[in-house]
Amino acid sequence: MTTMRNRLRPLADYCDHRAVFSLAYLRTTEAFRDTASQLGSFADPEWVNAEDALFAAYYFRAFDRFQASGQGSADRPADVPPAWRVAFSAAATTTLSAAGDLLLGMNAHITRDLPFVLAELGLVGPGGRSHKGDHDRINAILASVLDPLLAEEAARFDPHLDDETNDYGLGRDDLLGMLVAWRERAWQDAERLVAASGTEEYAVVARAIESSAEARARLLWVLLADEQPAATPMSRDVWCARHRVSSAASEAAATPVYPAAGS
Repeated sequence: MTTMRNRLRPLADYCDHRAVFSLAYLRTTEAFRDTASQLGSFADPEWVNAEDALFAAYYFRAFDRFQASGQGSADRPADVPPAWRVAFSAAATTTLSAAGDLLLGMNAHITRDLPFVLAELGLVGPGGRSHKGDHDRINAILASVLDPLLAEEAARFDPHLDDETNDYGLGRDDLLGMLVAWRERAWQDAERLVAASGTEEYAVVARAIESSAEARARLLWVLLADEQPAATPMSRDVWCARHRVSSAASEAAATPVYPAAGS
């Protein structure tokens, strides 16, 4: 958690558009940790905690490799996943609203990273018990965090974020439904990875996951860039600069309290 806060701080302080997804990831992880600390929340707490750590490592690795190559430069390392290259490039060019940056980050992390994370950890535990139940319980955490998260994003980075998601036909329930569907697809893709009979078949499945996530990212960039709502990049950046939360204030502020998952 400390690593996430440390990574968010400079992005938020400089109104970097990547801060939108970074904040979303931090708040979601905080809500997950609160839920996971409650006895009986998950059937296999050790597995979900391992998933949480590995999932974060995938994001950090993509971010660091892209950052090392220079934001938006043509000289990007080939091992940065294509869906993340699209998301980070879009943020660097500032052609999207906050809603666009949020969706591109979620697409890369869920539809690209998550299948590989799940396959690496394994989909079943000792005795052959599936982890699907614990995987699906995360959806309730997403539902509990979404409203306060969007409110905080709008207050700090773009006051029109809620309007934008609605303009794109993505109200709160639509956004949640899309995230749940992406997570279901990620599980199915992980099943395909695990079922691959050898390295060649695994590579075919992996390429399909990469290609699908990248194609979705490029489509989102086109759709969300073509219909800029009221918040242009300039007004968005001005708002952020005026409402910027200092590093000291961020650390002193209390962690947002979210409704209990499933309540």
